[in-house]
Amino acid sequence: MTSENDTCSNIVVRLPNWVGDVVMAMPLLCAIRGHFSGARITVVCRPYVRKIIEGAPCFDEIIEDTFKGPFRALRLGFGLRKHGFDLALILPNSFQTALAMKVAGVPKRVGYPLNARGWLLTDSLPYEKEPGKRRKPEPMVDYYLRFAEYLGVADVSERRKIELPVLEESKKRADKFWIKHGLESHKPVVGLNPGAAYGSSKLWTSENWAAVADGLAEAHGAGCIFYGGPDEADLLREIAGLCKSDAVSTADEIVSLDDLKAHVKRLDLLVTTDTGPRHYAVAFDVPVVVLMGPTDSRYTDAHLEKTIILQPDDLDCRPCHKKRCPLPENLCMTRTTPGQVLDAAAKLLEKLTPG
Repeated sequence: MTSENDTCSNIVVRLPNWVGDVVMAMPLLCAIRGHFSGARITVVCRPYVRKIIEGAPCFDEIIEDTFKGPFRALRLGFGLRKHGFDLALILPNSFQTALAMKVAGVPKRVGYPLNARGWLLTDSLPYEKEPGKRRKPEPMVDYYLRFAEYLGVADVSERRKIELPVLEESKKRADKFWIKHGLESHKPVVGLNPGAAYGSSKLWTSENWAAVADGLAEAHGAGCIFYGGPDEADLLREIAGLCKSDAVSTADEIVSLDDLKAHVKRLDLLVTTDTGPRHYAVAFDVPVVVLMGPTDSRYTDAHLEKTIILQPDDLDCRPCHKKRCPLPENLCMTRTTPGQVLDAAAKLLEKLTPG
């Protein structure tokens, strides 16, 4: 874009839908806020995303996209018209999100020309391709920051740090949780996140999760907390029933996405599948062990200083990005053993500052 776009004063950013992608888009929002310091910046997102970003200083308003059904893009677009946006940054690659901004009448619409939506954009961002694939995998932080680079933001490569807001109410609820479960007397405190909204292809066995919690308690005196979403309460109960140690289960007190930030920030270590909470840990500089299965790690190869990724390198079937494994065994997950996870956890815990 040319410098004439520095005059844009009413910007709308359509955020991604996945929790991890939202977190990895935060550096872009900060970069846009700094460059367009006098502009009004509005973000459009799914309702649950509000809990992740609320309180951040890099935008002025949140508009929730609550529409469903085949005409949802049209309904959202018509609803946005009254705001008079002059620049739209469309982060998801879906046809529907670009259509909504076209219908909204935003004169400048920036995005990646994927999924046959190039004609809906006024400005298409470049991307690298791989043979037989739509685009070459790259860290999503950089993928989103390319919007900022295209808009003329200076020193984009120095703006990769992820920052997340934590509301005071969430901090207070986390404090009460720690006191209630006697976690103040434990050092370290380790969070374990066994679920995955993406699909069953990212799941590890309940027996393995219980073995890790027991191993952490025995070897490090760790207080362990199992986290999960509302649909994962039964999974958490199953794992807790297999634990020999006194691990804390949140099955009956599910921690919301906003409160989970305050929880993760207090942890000494997080062990998780490749899902949203791992990016919370990165944002708060908390060490994290990631069990990587069907997804391509190149999409998240950023901020790995305190991250250990465990993934099998001898499977021709991965990365497949399938939500359900079509094979008899979910090998990309089951090849990783509790012993490997415990070894990785020990390496990260050794680096903790005493006291």
